[in-house]
Amino acid sequence: MPDELEALNREQKEDHHDAAYLSPRLTFGVSLIRLNSQFLHEMYGIILRTKAPSSAPCDLAKKAIGDSLLKNQANSLIDLELQFIVGREQELMAFESKLAQIKLDQEPGLFHVYGTAGVGKSTFLRLCRQKAQQYGAVYLQLDSRDFVHSEKGIGAALLSQIGFTGESEYDPIQRFCEHLAQQSGERVIVLAIDTYEEMQDMENWLRDRFIPTAPSGLLLLSAGRYPLRGSWLWSPVWRERLHQLPLQQLNRKDCLNYLNLCGITDELQIEQIWRRTNGHPLALSLAAAANNLAESLVSFEGGDWFEQLAALWLQEVRDRELIYFIESASIMRVFDQERLSAVMKQDVPSYFFDRLIALSFVRRTERGWQLHDLMRKSMNVRLKERMPKRYRELTTRCAEYYAKAILQSKDRSDIEWEVSELLSYVDIDVLRALSYEDDYSYYWEAVTETTLRDAIAYAKWRETSTQPVSGYEVDPETGARFRIEYSREMVRYNAAPLDLEALYGLEPLSIKLLRGPNDQACGLAICIPIHAGTLAWLEKDPLSSPYLSTLTETERDMLAAPREQPAGWFIRSLDFADILNPQARTAGIRLIYSYLCRGGLTICTPYDSEIGRKSYTAFGFLPVEGASHRNHDGRTLTPTYALDTRNGKLVAFLTQLFRRSGIELDISGCLPEVPPRYEPNLIGILSEREYEVAKEVAAGYSNAEVATRLLISESTVKKHLKSIFMKLDIHNRTQLTAKLIAKP
Repeated sequence: MPDELEALNREQKEDHHDAAYLSPRLTFGVSLIRLNSQFLHEMYGIILRTKAPSSAPCDLAKKAIGDSLLKNQANSLIDLELQFIVGREQELMAFESKLAQIKLDQEPGLFHVYGTAGVGKSTFLRLCRQKAQQYGAVYLQLDSRDFVHSEKGIGAALLSQIGFTGESEYDPIQRFCEHLAQQSGERVIVLAIDTYEEMQDMENWLRDRFIPTAPSGLLLLSAGRYPLRGSWLWSPVWRERLHQLPLQQLNRKDCLNYLNLCGITDELQIEQIWRRTNGHPLALSLAAAANNLAESLVSFEGGDWFEQLAALWLQEVRDRELIYFIESASIMRVFDQERLSAVMKQDVPSYFFDRLIALSFVRRTERGWQLHDLMRKSMNVRLKERMPKRYRELTTRCAEYYAKAILQSKDRSDIEWEVSELLSYVDIDVLRALSYEDDYSYYWEAVTETTLRDAIAYAKWRETSTQPVSGYEVDPETGARFRIEYSREMVRYNAAPLDLEALYGLEPLSIKLLRGPNDQACGLAICIPIHAGTLAWLEKDPLSSPYLSTLTETERDMLAAPREQPAGWFIRSLDFADILNPQARTAGIRLIYSYLCRGGLTICTPYDSEIGRKSYTAFGFLPVEGASHRNHDGRTLTPTYALDTRNGKLVAFLTQLFRRSGIELDISGCLPEVPPRYEPNLIGILSEREYEVAKEVAAGYSNAEVATRLLISESTVKKHLKSIFMKLDIHNRTQLTAKLIAKP
């Protein structure tokens, strides 16, 4: 037996240095090693706590040899496992800092890490063990599930950690503290407690009984699903001694490192796994195993690999009725009590809502609460498969909720978030592939006189930094791939240079900078409001003029709106320093979202590309007949796209967009009925018929539409308009609207 273990240990060490070690075949071995290391570690602890009969010295000797072998094997496997842990550098630095503080002050302290199931709390404790041992500290660890939650039970568990297995006539806690103080000297003592959420019934005892009698250099290290609350925070003494740290998901770089360690180097596979797991450590591990074991070496029960993760999370939900609320909340990306009640069409009791938001996989956000991404997706899949009718009803209600909020909004210039939430229910694979959910680390800012120089600097950088772009994006739901391909010339002309200073002088709101996490400029958008002050410029611009040339005189006059109420927007350019960056690109998609539902005309004419055609038509834009042009480079025929949501057309747009996804929205009566207040004193100036014509024109109707509505000829409408303009000393429809509509 010893020879076999030694050979296995030597073979594993040799494999660890072998370049072929991380092959897909052996990655499964890594997974087994992880399970075995935990099993052997737990088994070693069980053996250590077993009391051997004093009459069996031979058995005791054999046991000691077995203990030693198992301990060596466990340590070898644990050391091997540590090679696959990525990230957590900042968290370890915080732990090390706490160790140093305890050693200096010789006062007890607490270090608590928390996070949802599978985020790596137990793994972090193993890293802390390694760090503590390097620091020369004494490290002991308990799992709250391994002992009876009583003073006697925890006392016995603590004594077993220092190798004492006999009965004690003394208080076990006192015996433990005295022995530990004698053995540790001035070294820091780290007592780690895993699954701390199960220790709530012992918290008062820990705080009031154990810690005050513990050796002075004790650091209580705990890991659980929830942060410490209550008396830990009420007392200034405990607040000073407590350091709490949430364990977050891994970032993109750490995920890449981990997948490379697991032998996964294909960029498309890595992107798929990153998008599906969002950096959740356990999900990442399961996905890597599923990717490498595609040849049926392992089957994940329940279909999708992250259903197991959802089942793990649901272990903390002991009420079937609460699961019903979780399923409903999973349909919404962000929920609160009011929204959840609206979607479920029933009042959600406060006590139930409190229980829901107290779950470890629910987090507070700026706009409400969210289920963990993976939990939400898993519950969605589960609900869709098992109760498709209920899933469809809840989805439709969610879409209607946000559609009504948008349509009834008094200021649609600030509805980007609501539009983004609404369109998340549209079943469009290319938009899912190109966007990255729930990431707001990149944001747009309108330039000011101060930041205009940043926009100019970015534009100059772009002129000399036009590199070709090639990559894929994948729809995380269907697996459909979309090629993003831009030649150097396409990049250059898609961000065709402009005189930004002149444009800023014309309309400052036209220029927006994309800022990244460190506030660096990493994108530029030119979105020009269409109103009386910009119309002449747009008619001369080589990219917007082809569209304007297709309009009739009446249609053109309707664009000469007041600056405060533009008729629409011309998205002339949308450029990113790195278009393959999903977070930056998602910010660009949200910017387009913000214009779609404002009730105006949105026009764009990006340099022609396959991904551009798919994207803009997916948004609901339509190519404008007769507006194609070659004005980007003089050679490439480029379409112009337009989306018109003026004068009540927004309801029709949303209805049609969702109908493509099989969802029938009931929003026809959602537009607020706010009739305009007309100036009554104009009645004495205009004739009764002229006043009727003026009101129809001010409402946005064309001459032909006015004629139909008033049952007169179009020539009569023109005659009345000519008389109206003369009487009011004005020259166009925009001035007529300004004269006719009463000021609030």
